[in-house]
Parts: sequence; C-alpha cells; structure tokens
Amino acid sequence: MHLIALEEHFAWDPVSDGNEVAGWLRTHNQLGYDRLYDRGPLRLEQMDAAGIDFQILSLFDPGVQEYTDTALAVDYARRANDNVAETVRQYPHRFGAFATLATQNPDAAAVELRRAVTDLGFAGALINGHTHGRYLDDPAYEPLFDAAESLGVPIYLHPTTPHPAVMAAWFAPYTDQGLHLASWGFAVEAGTHALRLIYSGLFDRHPKLQMILGHLGEMLPFTAFRTDRYYGLGGSGGDLAKLPSQYLRDNFYVTTSGNFSPPAMACTLSVLGADRVMFSVDYPMDDNVAGAEFLASYPMSEADRRKVGYQNALRLFGDRIPDPSR
Repeated sequence: MHLIALEEHFAWDPVSDGNEVAGWLRTHNQLGYDRLYDRGPLRLEQMDAAGIDFQILSLFDPGVQEYTDTALAVDYARRANDNVAETVRQYPHRFGAFATLATQNPDAAAVELRRAVTDLGFAGALINGHTHGRYLDDPAYEPLFDAAESLGVPIYLHPTTPHPAVMAAWFAPYTDQGLHLASWGFAVEAGTHALRLIYSGLFDRHPKLQMILGHLGEMLPFTAFRTDRYYGLGGSGGDLAKLPSQYLRDNFYVTTSGNFSPPAMACTLSVLGADRVMFSVDYPMDDNVAGAEFLASYPMSEADRRKVGYQNALRLFGDRIPDPSR
C-alpha cells in the first residue's frame, strides 16, 4: 500500500526556539524532540518503518504567526521556506513542502505563496488558524485566496490555540489539563474557522479554491446535519448558494491526522465520501506506524483505501508531488 502523508511537521530555529510543545518534548520525550528537528535519516527511518512513501512538510505551529513584529514575521517566513526547500531538493522523491506565510500581512502572504509555489515548487500553504485574533474571513485576505485559486494549490487550515477571548471564557480553569489543546480546543477553533470561511461566502467567490482540514475534519462531518438544518436561523437568514455541508464536499479535503478512530472515520466517509479523505499522521506528535496500521486495518474497499492512501493527494496536488506507484 502506497502512502502520502501531508500533515507532517518540522521545527526550525529561530522560529521554533522557545516553542512550548517543543520545550515539553525536550524535557519529557527527547526522541520526539529529535524527530521534530530532523529532516533526514531519522525521519526517513520512521517513514520507512510505516511504509510512508512521501511527506509534505510544514513548519511547527504556530510558526511565524505568533510574532507581533510583522516585518520580522515576513522575513522569517521567507527564510523558513528557503530552508525547507533545501530539504526538498535533497530528497525530492520523499519530501514536499507547504509554505509558511506571515499572515500578519495578507498582501505579503499572497506574494510569498506565489514565490513558494512558482519558484520553490511547493504544494500549497499551511496556515495555523487565526493570527492575533484575526481570522481568514477578513476581507484583507482576498488576495491570498485569489493567489491560491489561480495557482491551483490548496491551503491547509491547521489548528492553533483558541482566540484569547475564548481562552478566557471557556478554557482558563482547565489549561493545566490541556482542554484548550488537541483534546478539544484545537478542533473547536479550526472547525469554527472553517465554518466562518464558508458562511462568509468565500467559496461562492472562489469556487475552485480547495482547503484541507486535519483530524478527520475537526468534528464538522459529525455536525454537518445540524449545521445545514439550522443554517440561516438567526434573523436575516442565509444567502449562500449552497448549504454549508456542500462546501465541505466541494471545497475541502480532510485528513486522518492524529484521529485514528474507526467510528470517526466511518462518520467522515459517510458524510464526505472516500474522494475527500486523505492519509496523514501528524508526525511527530503521532506515530507513523499507528497511522499506517489504522488505514490498513480499517474495513473499506481496496479501491477506497488507495484513494485515501495516496490517489486523492495525487489528484489534488497534481505533478507538484511524485506518484509513488510509478
């Protein structure tokens, strides 16, 4: 079985220096820390052990988006992209990359996306949720979405720590238990962000734009029925061309990253179909072998398993990534 994985992270200093999760790994899981920084033999060894042919690499959350110095963020994004491009050049049949973007400056982010795709050969971009409380439905990001649509590349909407107001209202008493992180807060944040993009009419304005959500869709497949049923309830009604769940089916792919749950997979496949699900691990926070074994053992047709494993990725990214079956 061939496998292409596309939510697979790396750390790069100076941006990742002082990262809270990286620091925890360094103290509690040295091997995990080493895996995060490695883009060579250790990572390839882990990929080979799981039968993963190809990874699309992305800079570890929150990347450059945490900086309040916009000029510094723009500079670091360019440098981070140049740095990972060297890895891709060294291992072109094993690694691709998503661009890091300084979303503090939407116009600069659009320019860097074009450079990363056209000059560096990147597969798209990964954005870590909101940037200092500003979401991507802000009209200032139209040039970025124009660029992604015209280039024919997807944007991976990755979770980040919830909005500061949400942190204070919902999660403050339970941060020591991690409620605001991957157990709940990340999915709520990313799923809500995706719905904001849908409700803003983004995909009516950019019907060919494609986006990716991790973790089997950040709970949106499970809630799709109620989202559609109550869309427009609130006073002024809705003016989208389609129901919200149809945009999920038309403009979003979801990955298996870090959500190796058969019931969740069953729901996702039922709502979105096998053509919209792609394999991923969320390495190194999750284990390559566990992710590969989950897909190998899930009860589905071999044709659908090939779609999820690598064929959907080839259809989405085209010749920007190699076909592992050749």
